[in-house]
Amino acid sequence: MDYYERQIIAWLAILIGAFFLAKSVARRRDKGQMRELLGLNTDKVKRFRNFFVQRLERIVGFLFILIGVGLHIYIVIRQAQKEEGGNDPQQALADISTYLAIGIVVMLAIAALMHWICSYFARRIFLDILGYYMVRQGYRLEDDPNLMKQIGEMLGLKRQENDTVESYQKRLEDGLKIDTIRARLLARGKLADLEGPAPTEGADEPAGP
Repeated sequence: MDYYERQIIAWLAILIGAFFLAKSVARRRDKGQMRELLGLNTDKVKRFRNFFVQRLERIVGFLFILIGVGLHIYIVIRQAQKEEGGNDPQQALADISTYLAIGIVVMLAIAALMHWICSYFARRIFLDILGYYMVRQGYRLEDDPNLMKQIGEMLGLKRQENDTVESYQKRLEDGLKIDTIRARLLARGKLADLEGPAPTEGADEPAGP
């Protein structure tokens, strides 16, 4: 088989993989999203099936792209060998394994770094916005014990034996820097209308880092 034919196969494999990845992302229909938005009943079994199908499509898409990339690297290596007067298919396969292994290691390292960065900023932004709404909207953590527990875990504040609901809430508020947020909003004149209508959603919200 000529090299150009192998290149065609490689790009077709990449195209197939990209198709399945795109299909897994765009599977949900507008009508289904509208039903969920309006709070109408949805077929939970169908939703689970669609989730499983999307996951399988992503795996298939990645495998096809990996195959296409591997074929393309093999062609590049074989052409380089030919130009240098060599002809060693086994060495080409060994080189492919090395390059793909390096690529996968780098990919996993970047994914782990992105996960850590996203987790850190998501936690930070969530706590900042929660503190803002506790002050601006008078939100009470004690009304949601499960959320109190989760916030305590995020802040690293374990409930002690002598803690009451009020004392534990006060420690959570200190961890969320509620007093600092209240002072900042007072300085900006943002708490003057607390007795009036609630501000519209999205107005005066804290900016991200």
